[in-house]
Amino acid sequence: MGPGLRFLVPDLSAHGDEASAPYVSAAAEAGAIHEWLTSHGIRRLSLGFAASLGGVILFELLRFPDLSFDRLFIEGVSFYSGGPVARVGGSILSRVMVAKHRKARVGGSILSRMMVAKHRKAVRDPEAGTRKLARLYGEETARSMVASFAAMSEDSVRAIVHDCSHVSLPPLSPTTQRRCTFAYGDKDSDLRLARRVIPRLYPEAELRVWPGSGHCERMSRDSVAYGAMLRNVALCSASTDRS
Repeated sequence: MGPGLRFLVPDLSAHGDEASAPYVSAAAEAGAIHEWLTSHGIRRLSLGFAASLGGVILFELLRFPDLSFDRLFIEGVSFYSGGPVARVGGSILSRVMVAKHRKARVGGSILSRMMVAKHRKAVRDPEAGTRKLARLYGEETARSMVASFAAMSEDSVRAIVHDCSHVSLPPLSPTTQRRCTFAYGDKDSDLRLARRVIPRLYPEAELRVWPGSGHCERMSRDSVAYGAMLRNVALCSASTDRS
């Protein structure tokens, strides 16, 4: 995203440098981020950006009245907020994810797409799975995704699946909605529900669709252009092109 900006990029529990920390809930993650921000005197940010599970956590962060964001850009977030379909689907997905996780820890299975947001098949060979993910996200990202998934505890897997199928959607004022962009690849399975929910709950928000892309694929495949776009958003000079 270039020089002249200050970035705050927390690692979520069970991810990155926090891989050994158990993931408990989106609310707990948001609480930890809020505590860090306020303890450092940070209560207003130019841009709140989040993707996939991060979007669920950003929803929780938006509930804190002492934080504000000039712009919000949320990529590939789930809008499943409970109900019979989410309860049954979440339960099934949780069991499937744990089974795949067990195999991944001994070198067997990974999910063919993003761990939580996509209901995709798993493949038994990690190298084959890496090759499949690499076609979507690139070799380096694919290997990191495989390693991250295999390193998670089963409790963390269950908690992440629960949060992505029982999303707590925050109330957003019309002013905040007008500062908010939701983005999805047109092949993202979360897009269908987003098209129904966003006009109903957040009618002033922008919905941006990336042609030819899957879940969070645009940001991985074209990271330089994506970063430049986010920089423009952060500097309040983003293009008005919504194609």
